[in-house]
Formats: sequence, structure tokens, C-alpha cells
Amino acid sequence: MLIFFRKSTDPYFNIAAEEYFVKHFTEDICMVWLNRKSVIIGKHQNAFAEINYPFVRTQNIPIIRRISGGGAVYHDLGNLNFTFIKKTNKDNPVDFGQFTSIIVGYLHSLGIDVNVNKRNSIFIGDDKISGHAEHIFHDKVLHHGTLLFDSDLDMLGESLKPHKKYEGKAMPSVKSNVCNIRPFLSEDSDIQCFTNKFVNWLHVNYSSSGFYQLKQSDQNAINRLVVEKYKTWEWNFGYSPAYSFEATIQIFDGFLPITVKVENGKISQVKYPSETETKQIVDAVANLAGINHKEEDIAKFAEINSRELELAGIKIVSFTQAFF
Repeated sequence: MLIFFRKSTDPYFNIAAEEYFVKHFTEDICMVWLNRKSVIIGKHQNAFAEINYPFVRTQNIPIIRRISGGGAVYHDLGNLNFTFIKKTNKDNPVDFGQFTSIIVGYLHSLGIDVNVNKRNSIFIGDDKISGHAEHIFHDKVLHHGTLLFDSDLDMLGESLKPHKKYEGKAMPSVKSNVCNIRPFLSEDSDIQCFTNKFVNWLHVNYSSSGFYQLKQSDQNAINRLVVEKYKTWEWNFGYSPAYSFEATIQIFDGFLPITVKVENGKISQVKYPSETETKQIVDAVANLAGINHKEEDIAKFAEINSRELELAGIKIVSFTQAFF
């Protein structure tokens, strides 16, 4: 097994590196890494349904979709991430236990008593410290997870508190109470020491392991993947399964509730309550169909159509925010 300790904390690069390794390497790999502040969502999730959009936008926290399923997680420099990539067992390609046992073994070596629930998450008592997800690619499995060591739990909670309610068939996250590992250590440690111990523990307990350093060709390929996929709105938000949500547009004599339907990241339909529907407002907002459910695109729509919207009685200053 090759151990790759990724010291860069760029979340786009690290998430892209996982896809690169599982698709292009034949060796078994364990990548150990940390990300700067970011929210990482599962492949089949609705990005907006998992986050407090106004908050993460204000905090400049990137939202990045990964290739595995599972729920949304918050990353920062107090959260250790690990990725195992290896050949699958054809009779049992999805076997979380072989990987969670590795993490449990490491935590036990530190004197921490943990338990694994039926969803393969790791807990200290009733509080979650580690979530896991998998992705199968041909004859290989990518298994990755988190270890909450000393994360900002207030920031985590606020980032993963949805601002609106969304309807659809996306995979929702399962909410759990969480805690950090650091207070449970017999001797205090920082994330650097905790990470180094984990890397050394892997090396000692897997005698065939060795360390791997990225080649320039690896970096170039991963950077292309970052630009072409992981930094794109189309992947991180537009890939979300179809969904709908309620919004309230401010008009000069009150508020107008509407229902917005989104498919393939684009607004496909806007419905109005029949008792408040007016042709002027309907006509003014009709061209929203086909617009990306993206703040910049709706703001541009409002700017281009400001005269028509205002004549219909819609307050431009709050129009864009109504959709988020």
C-alpha cells in the first residue's frame, strides 16, 4: 500500500486527487489529507438542501461535490481526512468494515474507546467523530472518511444548517450530534501530531507500505480535473437531482409566494398561487425559465429585466435573495 500524505490543504485539489488516483493507479493507496474550510457534499445530494447558503456565501466557504455517495461534511484544519483505494472483492465489493476497523484500531492505540454504528460511522459515546462513504470504479473501491479532531463545531453546525426546505429525490444527510477527539486524549496533542501518528501507525501496521510523492505529471492531471470539473458550478450545484422550493418575492404592496422547480440546475417552472396571480408579474418573471439557479445568473436577469420587474410591482433590491 502506498501512503500519500498530502500536505496541501486546497480542497479542490484534494477532492480531485481522489478521482485521479482511483481511475489511474493500480496500486493500493491510502491518502491522508486536510482541507481548508469547505463543505463536501455527496454525489447524489442537492447542494442547496445541505447548506446554509447565505452563511457559507458570506464566509467564502466553497461547496464541492465528491464522487462518492453519503452525506455532507464540513472540513477545516481541525479535521483529518483519509482515503483508501484498493482492489475490490468481487463477492463483496462494498465492505465498510475492512476500512472502519483500521480507523478504530488507530483510535484504540491512542486509548480512545469508540463504537461503530450500523451506518459505519464511528462514535465516542453518543457523539459522532467519523463518517464514511464509498465509490466503486471498475475493480477498485474508494473508501474515505473524516476524523473530527479539533474542528470548529459552531462553524460546522452553522454551515450544515439548510436555509430553505427543498423537495426532491436527492439523498439527504443523516444528522448526528458530533464531538472532537482531542478532549479524549490522555495527553494533549495538536492536529499535526495526531496526523503524523496516524501516518506512522499505518506504515508500521502495514509492512508492505511505502510512501509516495506526486510527480509533476500527476499534479498536472489533477489540476486539469480541478479546472474542468471540481471548480465548476455545473458539477457542484448543477448536478443536483431535480428539486423544488418555496420562495417569497417582495412586491410593492406585500409579498408573493411562489414555487420554483429546478431541473439539471436550471429553473424549469415558476408557479404562483391562483388567488394572487397577475398576468403582469407572470410575464415579468416568465423568462426565468432556463436560467441557472445560480445567484450571479439570477442577479443578471434582474438587472437586464429591471424595468419590466419594477413595472410589475416587484422590488428589485430583494429579488435575487428570494431564490436563496
